[in-house]
Amino acid sequence: MTPASRAVRVCVNSTAALILALSASFGGSTKAADCDESVTAEIRLQSHHPWRPPFGLERVGQPARVLVEIAATARPYREYWLASYVNGKEDTRQMLSLKGPRSSGDKPSFFGEANFEVYPEEVALHARCRFNGDSVEVARRRLHPPLLEAEAQARPEQTIHPVDLGAILVPHDWLLLAPRQRAVIDVAAIDRSRDHAGAKVVAAYQSSAEEKVSASFEMVRGRRTQTRLELPPVSQSVERDILQVKVLGAEGNTLWQKEVQTMRVKDVPQWPAFGAVETKLRYDAPISVRNPRTGALSSMEYSAAWKPELRDVVVFLPNGSRFVFWRGSCYIPFWASRHNTGVSYEWAETVPPADGFTDSVEPLMDKELRYGRVEIVESTSARIHVRWIYQSNDFNYKVWGDSPSEDFYFYPDGYGTRVLTLRTVPEARYEVLEYIVMTPQGAFPFEVLNPKTADILFLDGQKREITFPGPNEKPSTTTSFSRSSGLGEPRDVPAIYRIRFNKNETAGAISFNPVDTHLPQYLFSPFYDRGEMVTPFYWGSHWPLARGNSTGWAIDDRIYLTPAHNSVLGWGLERQTPQSSGQLRLIDTLGQSKLMQTRRWTWLIGMNDDGDARLLDWAHSFSGPPSLELRGARLDADSYAVERRAIRLVVENSTVEITFKHGVRYVNPVFELRHAPKNLTAITLNNRPLGTREYVWDGQVVWVNADIDGVTSLQFEFGSASN
Repeated sequence: MTPASRAVRVCVNSTAALILALSASFGGSTKAADCDESVTAEIRLQSHHPWRPPFGLERVGQPARVLVEIAATARPYREYWLASYVNGKEDTRQMLSLKGPRSSGDKPSFFGEANFEVYPEEVALHARCRFNGDSVEVARRRLHPPLLEAEAQARPEQTIHPVDLGAILVPHDWLLLAPRQRAVIDVAAIDRSRDHAGAKVVAAYQSSAEEKVSASFEMVRGRRTQTRLELPPVSQSVERDILQVKVLGAEGNTLWQKEVQTMRVKDVPQWPAFGAVETKLRYDAPISVRNPRTGALSSMEYSAAWKPELRDVVVFLPNGSRFVFWRGSCYIPFWASRHNTGVSYEWAETVPPADGFTDSVEPLMDKELRYGRVEIVESTSARIHVRWIYQSNDFNYKVWGDSPSEDFYFYPDGYGTRVLTLRTVPEARYEVLEYIVMTPQGAFPFEVLNPKTADILFLDGQKREITFPGPNEKPSTTTSFSRSSGLGEPRDVPAIYRIRFNKNETAGAISFNPVDTHLPQYLFSPFYDRGEMVTPFYWGSHWPLARGNSTGWAIDDRIYLTPAHNSVLGWGLERQTPQSSGQLRLIDTLGQSKLMQTRRWTWLIGMNDDGDARLLDWAHSFSGPPSLELRGARLDADSYAVERRAIRLVVENSTVEITFKHGVRYVNPVFELRHAPKNLTAITLNNRPLGTREYVWDGQVVWVNADIDGVTSLQFEFGSASN
């Protein structure tokens, strides 16, 4: 971290901690001549909480927020208002609507608030009997407004998916640039003490300081000014750069400045439109490390954090979605958004065993990747298969012998499956599904997340929308971290779940278990800080990437040092119906032979902006295979693999005709063909030849891009190898 960024952080934190309790406590009692009312009043200037909106440029020049606390033996019955004074004259009056009471000291307290667009030099609290009284000044406070406020935000001229540039979860206030890409800078400022005729904004990269860009930026006292600069592309000779932004006075003196860390991409990696790739995603910030014994913070280089042979895996899908297995997330996979957030479906998390543990027992504790591994099993033109194996361990890497593995299959339509196979002792209890949103370093939840977070779409078409935070939300604690209201009554109908995980992202992550009807048990509750709601739901900085920190239940300043996670919906223990279950004597991961239970869950997954009707088509199709008549082939012994959404056939002739009988719409059928010739020359659907973009054949698997409605004939023609 640079000294400049450290200074900014300290400034923000000290401001947030202060509440600017410029508290003017007027002791004793003030008694109105026309109303027999005795009160004690306190006036405070409330500073802006850094975790609360507005953010960025919108924060510059915000109205003065003045709070009033009135202590009285009973609810005040006079009219109260605040008057603001500018240049010694009254400027604005605002009536107060008092709330309360709230216990405070010997007397209950009542509260009111006023916002003043023009920052006052002084405010006074006045009261008057509601019928015929004269106004009385109850309290007065002189304010000292911040004289100069400014902010700059830099962004690329065009948003490119960070993963497509080989990067992941870039710190929120950094700049990521592709080769020859321009940067756009917006700057806002206000000075409440004086005019600045002839001022200007100047910006340049440290690597090419002579190539400055500037714009006029004249400021009138007390008036907010905003402008935009566009920087030309510069040489890609350096991967790390600093963008320097300054507001200069007419004499060239620096009024304000900011440095923006910049990541440059020399060469854009060549990724497949559809495929899984091993790579090492770029993350330029250090890893935050906390000493669990002393609490002291330090850092380590990202490039030295794991064994050098370990790599990341990225699944690229034609619809633009990216599914990532990242070392920094302990290989826990997630959908990565082009707007730099992510969402995970969780993992197998267990109740800690009785023989002793430290903190939670889950793979996010495997920071060093002692147990987690990821492997590309299959990546062809028709199908992708990635396997993730891990063990749930505690904070000190202790494991108990259970064995989870997750297989992910994807097809060119962008939909896939998550298949969790879990081998445990019979008495073990697990949670296997929770939606968790990942946010980058420096991104406040209310700044980047979508309040319309979750949709529940039942298979019969009924829909429920969940907004976070819920009304009258209570703070999250270790004993009460969720709410049960807002889900509605349970129904004996499976449902599709869609989670939106960025306010600028139209696509959402979906999941569907066709044999489960449980509603989530947890709608996670928000965090509060100094009486203000600062997150829409649970927030934690101990995952991903950060090390040495146990599960927390409050916000902390590591938001400036590491990515974080935000828990949205959770199903709880044993509340997802498995596809299959059985018991057998096996050898556990510790080498012990014991009776173990094997369970398997399968979900349809994807990240897209498909409408509800299309999602229902997919869910109905995934719920079971169609009825078929076959010529030139027969069903394999295991005729339908729901894990791969594949119909399995044994080919017996060069022409295979499949007749779909009447039923629900069947979307994009997948066939696994045994003993088939390698040369598939043609596919016809109801006698219409399909184009090469309407199907894919990799020699074993054929994926067909078609909706099957009613009685439909699908025909495969195979040629000889010489053809």
